[in-house]
Amino acid sequence: MGSSKNSMDSIKLPDKDKISNLKGGYVNSRRVYKENGIDDFTNAVRADFSEAAPIKVPERTEPAKKEEDEFIESSRAKPMPKSNTDTRYVKLGGRSVARWKFFKIAAIVLVVIIVLTTFCPPLMLSNSEGTTVRKNIFENKGISAVKEELLKNENVYNIDNMTSEKPENYRVCTLGIQVSNYTPFKTYIGGFSVLSCDPLYKDKIVSVSIDDPDGYTIPAFSVRTVQVNVLVCVTEMNDQQLTDAITSLILKTTGLKKGLGGLPGMPIIPAAIFVSDALEYRLS
Repeated sequence: MGSSKNSMDSIKLPDKDKISNLKGGYVNSRRVYKENGIDDFTNAVRADFSEAAPIKVPERTEPAKKEEDEFIESSRAKPMPKSNTDTRYVKLGGRSVARWKFFKIAAIVLVVIIVLTTFCPPLMLSNSEGTTVRKNIFENKGISAVKEELLKNENVYNIDNMTSEKPENYRVCTLGIQVSNYTPFKTYIGGFSVLSCDPLYKDKIVSVSIDDPDGYTIPAFSVRTVQVNVLVCVTEMNDQQLTDAITSLILKTTGLKKGLGGLPGMPIIPAAIFVSDALEYRLS
């Protein structure tokens, strides 16, 4: 084929060796850096920090703790002082109490006092007054008649404890009960009975009675000593056993009432009395 004027034989590929030797040359408008070779065609400017001066960032300083607390305290709203003329509060000693709370407490205390004075028994204590009476309970009577009389007139603990018909085998042990009535009500005591005793002497206690068959009346705000009689079967007992039997007793009231003036009394809670261990009893 013959050569043509428009032949492309004159077009040649770039010489890489010549391009590599260029200094500050350009290929396709891209900067060529000899030190990086032909493969780096970027024209981005690269920063050099080797000679850059260090920049000092100022440090942040915190305010002192004390100053911060003082600022917070000063910024808080202070409560308004209570007025001495505020009717919502009652002054008790060195402190103020809300009026509603004061009246609530006062009402509760008043109710408790009313309940105690109305329904609770007076204070009763066994004193050291006590004697032993040797009494012929079978005078002009047989054992059946005596049992019938005891069941009718006294508070019997166990009638079957009367196992002997000999008068010398029985003793009446008396003891004093001090009754303190500190209430505005008069107190009526119908009698006393055995609530508990030492199991060793359960077969020895027969009955309990009082001197006044109509009972005792304790006026308001007064103190009175009443006498209680305990019938004991002393068969095969000595002085110490008799004393232990009586002092182990716990008595309770019967028919206990409270009333005002001539009004009939209202039944109240029975009272329990521990017999004093200072008492001493002898068979003779």
